[in-house]
Amino acid sequence: MNKYALPIFAVAAFAVTLTSCSTAKPPMAVSKSVYTSITDDEHLKLPEDIKLLSLEEAQEIAVQNNPSFKSRYFVISQARARYYSAFSNYVPTVTATYALSSNHQQGYTDDAGASYKMYTAAPSLNASMVLFDSFKREMDLLAARHDWKRTELEEQDSRRLLLQSVANAYNQVMLARSKRLIAIEDMRYNRILLKETELKYGVGASTLSDVLNFKVNYNQAESGLYAANYLLNVAKISLATLMGLTQGELPEYIEFPDSLSADGEMLSDVNVYLDMALANRPDLKALREAVEKSKFSYYSSIAQFGPTVTGSIGLSYTNQSRTYSPMSYDSGIFYSGDRTHDRHGNFTSSISVNWEIFSGGRTYFAMRSAQAALEQSEYTVANTWLSVISDVRTAHENYLTNLKTVKLYQKNLEAVRKMRDLVDDEYEAGNCSITRVNEVQTKFVNAENALTQSIVDLHNAKAQLLAATNAI
Repeated sequence: MNKYALPIFAVAAFAVTLTSCSTAKPPMAVSKSVYTSITDDEHLKLPEDIKLLSLEEAQEIAVQNNPSFKSRYFVISQARARYYSAFSNYVPTVTATYALSSNHQQGYTDDAGASYKMYTAAPSLNASMVLFDSFKREMDLLAARHDWKRTELEEQDSRRLLLQSVANAYNQVMLARSKRLIAIEDMRYNRILLKETELKYGVGASTLSDVLNFKVNYNQAESGLYAANYLLNVAKISLATLMGLTQGELPEYIEFPDSLSADGEMLSDVNVYLDMALANRPDLKALREAVEKSKFSYYSSIAQFGPTVTGSIGLSYTNQSRTYSPMSYDSGIFYSGDRTHDRHGNFTSSISVNWEIFSGGRTYFAMRSAQAALEQSEYTVANTWLSVISDVRTAHENYLTNLKTVKLYQKNLEAVRKMRDLVDDEYEAGNCSITRVNEVQTKFVNAENALTQSIVDLHNAKAQLLAATNAI
């Protein structure tokens, strides 16, 4: 036995003890089958000190509470336990046994009989240990270690994707809020024109069709408000779900920033982001760890062709008690016979070599299967490598395109705003038809919505690029 095996195993066992502390359980609410029976204390809610929710706070809460992400911790714990368990192959297996038996026999003739009783107690202690297994233990240990590292990296990748999802959901809330404000402003604009037109109609300076026109426009704007409210509520539900809030919604008092910034930033050359992604993406690193695991699993399958040497020792103690009693039926009297005791201890030691010569090709095909798994994992890395390149290039191009689009829509909105003001003046002076007013207002609302959407797309593109490079 390697002289370092026992210290290593002791350290591993101590590490398991330290890392096996229980974690927080899911909130009590999820154990209930009737939603209305859940008390307020059983819900997982936002911290009470949060009134204005920022993107960074939403992402931090999601990392703390999202159950899908939290479950990744236990995947790591399983892999870590399997790694520490692999150290047990380097220490002896000790088995204690205790056997207690009795044997009672009787024999008879025409006028007499005999009774024979024996009691046996046999405690034993045995220890066995693999001394050499063609390095299979070492390969299994290294495979378990890389599997553990893989699960840690997969947790990091889950975090990366979760933060991007939260950013997208948060941006959807901001988009819905902006659409809601646009609809309210559209209602205000048409209400003003409606009142003015009604006054003109009262004095005969306008027609009823003009009044009805602005009523219809106002109703359409109100319909847009309903749609925006729906989008806002759905976006808040999605955000609350990602944050792990069991009520499935955000409190009414939670506020958001007024708007997303329309200012972008100039990006470096795409090759800079490609280097960042290839160096930092946890999903790519996790697959590379999976390749290492498959490699050592393959080596372990090769070790199956070699011999296994096992050493064992045993201590045993046997205590036997025998009683022989003759019996006479004529007199009806039983006579006590002789009683003997046999006590002896044993110590055994052995070394055995087991070398499988033929098993119908089982070992060979297990090796071939492990080899195929290794080659498959290498191609999986290659495929993910290409996906990373595609993700970065797509995100980089998406950000640059949306940055240009925001600048364009900003200029377009200003132009439409000026055009609407001019048309309003012309309509007041009687030099413009109501059709032109409707047309320009529609263009103005569309320009506002287009700019709002482009700003949200810009922020989504930023989250996409940060996630693609694992800088989120």
